[in-house]
Amino acid sequence: MTEATDDERKQIHLLASEPESVNLSRQAQSDLLSYGLTKADVCDEIVTWIDAGERVKVTVLHSYTGLVGQKAFELKPRIEGRIYYVKVMIQISGDTEELLLIISTHLNH
Repeated sequence: MTEATDDERKQIHLLASEPESVNLSRQAQSDLLSYGLTKADVCDEIVTWIDAGERVKVTVLHSYTGLVGQKAFELKPRIEGRIYYVKVMIQISGDTEELLLIISTHLNH
C-alpha cells in the first residue's frame, strides 16, 4: 500500500491529540486491557509517532465486520519501551464530525 497523505497524517494527529475524539473497537479495548494500557497512552504515542515523521501506512480493512474495504492506517509506535502495531481509521460521525477509531493495538510480532 501507500503512505498516508500529509492531510491524513494531520487529521490523525489532531484527533489523537483529543482523546474524546477517539473511539476504541472491541478488539482495541481487549488489547489495551491485556497490556495494561489506556486510550490516552496510545493517543499520546500516535501523536509522538507522527511528530517524529515516522511512517503511517495506508491499508484496507479485511476482517472488521461492517468496515471491510474501508481505508485504515498502520503505525508502529513504541509504548512503554515495546513496539506496538496500531491500526486506526478516520470515521465520520453524524453529518460532519470526524472521529478516530483505534481498531487494534497489539505487540508488533
